Amino acid sequence: MPRRAFSLPRALTGRLDRPSGRPEEWFLGSLQTRVLRVLAARGPSTVREVAEALPKRPAPAYTTVMTVLDKLFQKDLLRRKREGRGYVYVARYSQDELRSLMARHVVDELVDDFGDVALTHFASTLDGLDRRRLQKIRRGQ
Repeated sequence: MPRRAFSLPRALTGRLDRPSGRPEEWFLGSLQTRVLRVLAARGPSTVREVAEALPKRPAPAYTTVMTVLDKLFQKDLLRRKREGRGYVYVARYSQDELRSLMARHVVDELVDDFGDVALTHFASTLDGLDRRRLQKIRRGQ
């Protein structure tokens, strides 16, 4: 009798909810990710400017945007500078830098939790990559 491949329940193998498909949503959720994208596109911005730049689906309330910006600041993902009665916010990291930090965190956690088993799976994944992509990875691009 052939041996069946082991499979985990769908609840354990399904991708985490990421409405936009962006990996940042694993860590930040949809609204915080959208706010960071607005700041990346606009540069330094006030709460009102961010709120007005967010896609209208429906647009979150001004106070919600203010709370999200404060939470991102507390997570050390934003810098802010007092200007008048409010703040001007700026992203601390570019989108590429943030993704790199998040990927490093996930990989470090997997290696800490699963040790050599995780490293074995990473190595087998590298073995399956096409040669040009692997060379690009090795060059750090």
